Amino acid sequence: MKSGAMVLMMLMMAPMEAELKPESLAAFRAYMGQADRSMEARATAAAGRLQPQRGQAPLIEAWSQDNPIEVKDALIHDWLGAVFVPGAKVEDAVRVLQDIAHYPQIYSGDILTAKMVRRDGDRLRVLFRVVRKKVITVVLETEYDVDYRKISDRTTQVWSRSVRVAEVENAGKAGERVKPPDTGWGFLWRLNTYWHLQEKDGGLVMECRAVSLTRDIPAALSWIIKPMVTSLPREALEGTLEKTRTAVAAAASTRAAAGTPRPAVPRRAGPAGGGRSAPRPL
Repeated sequence: MKSGAMVLMMLMMAPMEAELKPESLAAFRAYMGQADRSMEARATAAAGRLQPQRGQAPLIEAWSQDNPIEVKDALIHDWLGAVFVPGAKVEDAVRVLQDIAHYPQIYSGDILTAKMVRRDGDRLRVLFRVVRKKVITVVLETEYDVDYRKISDRTTQVWSRSVRVAEVENAGKAGERVKPPDTGWGFLWRLNTYWHLQEKDGGLVMECRAVSLTRDIPAALSWIIKPMVTSLPREALEGTLEKTRTAVAAAASTRAAAGTPRPAVPRRAGPAGGGRSAPRPL
C-alpha cells in the first residue's frame, strides 16, 4: 500500500473530529496581543528582520525557535516572510490586495471564491472559500476583518483577522454542508496576517507575518501526521508571497506604462531644394 493511501486510511479510522476549546482560543488571543505590539513597533522601524533582494525567492523563517507553539489541544504557528518587487510602489500592492473579486485568479489553486462583504473606508470585511491539500483535501469558508493602516507616504500596514472559519463538507457536490465554525478536522481554526509594505531601494519590500491556530495531533498519529500539519502554514505563506509578488509586479508595469508620456512624433524633412516642410500629422 502506498504511503499516502496508508495515511488516509489511518485518518479515517482515527477519531479525528475535533472542536476548538475555549482554553486554546484564549491562548491564541493572548499570543496575538504580543504579535500586535511587535507589529506596532515594526511600523516605525527602518528595516525588518528579513532583507529580501532583487530577484530572490521569498525569504521565509519561523518567528521564534519554538514553532509551532503547543497550547491546550492546539498548535500556534508563526511564520515571517518577505520579498522584493523592483519598481513597485505601495499603491500597487494595495491595489492588488484590495482586488478581492480577482483573488481566485491571483491566488489560483488556493482561493476558490472571494467576495467583499462590506467596506467602510480602509476597513474591509471579506469572505473566501479556500482549499487546503496535503494527502487529503479540505475546503474552508473563511471570513476576515481587514484594516489598512497608512504609516507614511512610503509605508502601509495591513492587519487581517479571521472572524469565522468553517469547514465545507462535500464542497461543490450535492449535499454540500458548511459545518459549524471551529469544528471538523481542525487543520485551520484561525489565521491572522500582517502585511508591512515599504518602498525602498527602487522598489517595494513586502513583508508578511502569518499566525495560525490548528488542532494538535493525537499522540498515536503524531509521528506521521504532525509533519504534514506543521508544513502547511509555511508552504501557504511562501505561495502567498510568490503569487502576490507576481500580481504586484504586473500592477507596477501597468502603472508605469500608463504614466509614460506619448513619444513625440518626429518632424518630417522638407522636400529637396528647401521647399516648405510637409504638415505634421495630428
